[in-house]
Amino acid sequence: MRSAGAAAARGVIFLIQLYRHTISPLRLPTCRFMPTCSQYAVDALTEYGLIRGGWLAVIRLLKCGPWHRGGWDPIPERRGDTHRCAPAQKSSEGTAADVSGGVSAERAGSETRV
Repeated sequence: MRSAGAAAARGVIFLIQLYRHTISPLRLPTCRFMPTCSQYAVDALTEYGLIRGGWLAVIRLLKCGPWHRGGWDPIPERRGDTHRCAPAQKSSEGTAADVSGGVSAERAGSETRV
């Protein structure tokens, strides 16, 4: 049953990608959200599957109107998922953290897309 749901989600993602590459370039860029609604739908379907991801995408599309100001609106994190924002382990032996008051600096990853 799970593979049928994954196949259906991949089918919907294919249709969204088809829209993004054929119809969307012909229209003026008017999306007031970041990420765009189509990218949000792809992310939600990939992360949560057809049912919950589809529901999140529908809710996001319902926000597309003059009554919502838009802005940054990523997909919600899974409950109990702490690996994305987990603090780094503090080291107490001769590091820059000792000199700076116990706060270790982490380098943020960046991704360049062209």
